[in-house]
Amino acid sequence: MKRDSNINSTDSGFDSNPIEFNITVPPSNRTKEQAWGMLMQTIEGKHAEPARVVTFKLHYKWLVVAASVIILMLVGSLFILNTEYRFETMQAQTLEHTLPDGSVVHLNVGSWISYKKSYGWFGRNVRMEGEAYFKVKSGNDKFVVTDPQNQQVVVTGTEFNLISRGNTFELKCFEGTVKVSISGLEPVSVKKGESVTKADGVLIHSKQSEKELTKPVWVTNEFEFAEEPLSQVFQQISNFYNIQISAKGFDPASRYFSGTIPAGRANDVLNVISISMGLRYAVNADSTVYTFR
Repeated sequence: MKRDSNINSTDSGFDSNPIEFNITVPPSNRTKEQAWGMLMQTIEGKHAEPARVVTFKLHYKWLVVAASVIILMLVGSLFILNTEYRFETMQAQTLEHTLPDGSVVHLNVGSWISYKKSYGWFGRNVRMEGEAYFKVKSGNDKFVVTDPQNQQVVVTGTEFNLISRGNTFELKCFEGTVKVSISGLEPVSVKKGESVTKADGVLIHSKQSEKELTKPVWVTNEFEFAEEPLSQVFQQISNFYNIQISAKGFDPASRYFSGTIPAGRANDVLNVISISMGLRYAVNADSTVYTFR
């Protein structure tokens, strides 16, 4: 094939002459270094991943509320458990009270006992002053009686009578074993039929006769006398009813009385004695002084 010599290079459709572009760049106040820095920041910004921000929402408010409720419950529980029960008798008044564990306390005239609501939870602790007869129910925890002088009686299950007034301390054990603990003194164990008395800072441990171990009348609601001098009979009745009894024309210490009398009205008790002993008595207007003849 022959090539047409009339065809030149301009027939390809492209203009062989160069194309000129006139671009006008506005003047800038930046230096080369500043312009280069901006260019690099633009390039780096396109490739950098956006920062991820993770927000943790802690429910501090509810935690504080919950903690406050728990603290209030604990404080309230401690306050309730430390609440103290107190029982007291006045003149010519006795009281029988059952403790939460089933133990029974008989209070004589002018006496009191107290214990906390936590009794039985953290031990069985009772405070008292005056005279009380305890029937302690057996249990795993020791039963502790403390008086205002911090003199303690510790038992597990027993019956005993305790007198604690001022410097007077006297205990009689009717059942089981009782341990008496007084600061500065050697502890003493008291068994059934025994007693302990504190005198001049010393504990005197002794055995009791059967007559001496008669339960108090304010516990049994009966006067029990076995060949006792009439003077002692009058004294017991006087103490129980808070009255005065005197004798004229005879010596009450030389006459003896035996018998069991229900502890009803004072007049009824004295009537039994006067009839049994062949005596007469007179009483003043307010029934506080009785005179036997």
